[in-house]
Amino acid sequence: MRKSTAGATACCTALLATALLLSGCSSGATDSSASGTASSPAKRGGSLAMSLSSAIDTWNPQKALATQSYRVFPQVYASLLRSTPDGKTLQPALASSYKADPKTRTLTFTLSPDAKFSDGRPVTSADVKFSEGLWSKGELYGSYFSSIKSVDTPSKNTVVFHLSEPDETLPAVLSTANAAIFPDKYGGRSAAAYWKKPVGAGPFMISGETVGRSIALTRNPHYYRSGLPYLDKVDYKVVADGGQQLLQFQSGSLDVVNGVELEAAAQYPKNSIVRAPSTGVSVLTMNTKSGPLVDVRLRKAIALAIDYRKLVRGGYVGEAGVATSLLPQQVPGVTKCPKCTWSTTDVDAAKKLVDASDYDGRTIELIVPSDGGPGKLAAQALTPMLAEAGIKATVSPLPTSSLIDDLGKGSFQLGMVTYSALAPTPIDPLGFLGATGIVFSQSDPGPANKALAAVHAASDTSEVTAAVQDFEATANATHAVLPLAVPNALDAVADRVQGFVPAPYQAYCADELNIRS
Repeated sequence: MRKSTAGATACCTALLATALLLSGCSSGATDSSASGTASSPAKRGGSLAMSLSSAIDTWNPQKALATQSYRVFPQVYASLLRSTPDGKTLQPALASSYKADPKTRTLTFTLSPDAKFSDGRPVTSADVKFSEGLWSKGELYGSYFSSIKSVDTPSKNTVVFHLSEPDETLPAVLSTANAAIFPDKYGGRSAAAYWKKPVGAGPFMISGETVGRSIALTRNPHYYRSGLPYLDKVDYKVVADGGQQLLQFQSGSLDVVNGVELEAAAQYPKNSIVRAPSTGVSVLTMNTKSGPLVDVRLRKAIALAIDYRKLVRGGYVGEAGVATSLLPQQVPGVTKCPKCTWSTTDVDAAKKLVDASDYDGRTIELIVPSDGGPGKLAAQALTPMLAEAGIKATVSPLPTSSLIDDLGKGSFQLGMVTYSALAPTPIDPLGFLGATGIVFSQSDPGPANKALAAVHAASDTSEVTAAVQDFEATANATHAVLPLAVPNALDAVADRVQGFVPAPYQAYCADELNIRS
């Protein structure tokens, strides 16, 4: 989910997973092919085939939850800014420059004269103003842009964001696919028609789509980065089964596997696996409004029954670390919560809590994504741990789309998902947690929204960390969502591919990918 239900996800996107994803293109042509073979000069031409473990759930970034959507968005869309592959530095994209004025609380962007949509129309300030209206009204991620009070367009190439308060996090958010620039008034089309086949300013444009199965992209001839992209085409294929991903990669039918299943990584050809620092976290979410898990004693018992280190070794085959926070640990400002009891194991205490609770011994259903990403094996490792404490659980794998639907409706008891940050700021995961009722547990989103507002208003890193830790402590007390593990971010890249840069925010930019001579 976006931050991801299926895998943990600018110019090209991963990333979480999901549903929840580096937010821009790389800064220069670099060869990061997994094989380590000496690079050859980049040249134009050719096509690459890439896998998605599930279909994208929408073309509208403000409604997307699946990480796989955020792997595709930045190929088609572009934003005002982009980030370097390590996610630490912002660079120009559709905006050639920007200036922040703390006194007037404004951000002024100058659009690049080379910024054009794939249909050849220039990107103007009117497009930016229209797009900001879509962002700020977004049903899931509108809170990311809450500091933008109004937008002025003094010229076609100049746009000014007036802020209600200083917001040092905003530029990072403006580098993500959530801040993609769309044509003013959808380019003269209806909203429904536009979202079926959108026009963007990214390196590629949509040439065909078989919904749920494949997406064909071709080079955008009007891309703002001169000489790029190198490739003529990128073809995405939905391959849900990890075994099939491996077979197709070995046969050459796939050049890139986005989000290799952890348990399959050892079977890939030597040096084909590319690792990036993970900005995802696998969580166990519980329905706090109906069913047996309304009882906080039972939720706490589940938390104490889990042997987190054993879970990492077995359920995540050693390709993960124990989670020490509910927010992704690689995001700047997120540190281990000193007041929290995350990852604490005490089976005897868990048994006592089960006995004291209203739990009647019924079997609790644990839903997990069936189409790639961590979850299935981890869930299987989890159930005997719960059984030792007297809690019966059964695992039900579901396609990502069905799992998201059940979580959103509250039609579940236990769920295991992995969500990922898309930008190097706590704004992103906090906004996602609040928008999803803390990943659909139906618990109070108020603490997440309070922390979100505090991070927006923070003047230094210490204030950001304090706001995040206050939220973590509140979430820890409810036991509505438990952080389990920080799974490694793995992709498989064929030897013939050059220019692949692993990205910590579940996104990479395909504009510099090219085929080895």
